Amino acid sequence: MEKQRLEQIERYVLGFLKEQQHARILAKELFASTSTYANADIVRALEDLEKKERLLVRHTSEGNDYISLTPRESNASVSSRQTSKTTLGPFLIPQRAPRSLCKSSLEV
Repeated sequence: MEKQRLEQIERYVLGFLKEQQHARILAKELFASTSTYANADIVRALEDLEKKERLLVRHTSEGNDYISLTPRESNASVSSRQTSKTTLGPFLIPQRAPRSLCKSSLEV
């Protein structure tokens, strides 16, 4: 995928997340929100935002796939709120235990 197109989709994804004004959204809501971008392209953008940029987290809860902004991006959203005067809800990011803690608790 072209770098420029990937960046365009990433901007769409971040804009959609901020527009929803929730701590997390269902991934299927993002996929259903546009017919402009293929689902595979959105997945590539999500992977880039999660792994390279560290701006969001994908997780599954009770069989549903969710997307959440990281505290870094949430803080940027809050600071931009003051200048753009948009209302963003509080971002509550679920914290995961480090793998080392999970692994050691299984061994005990």
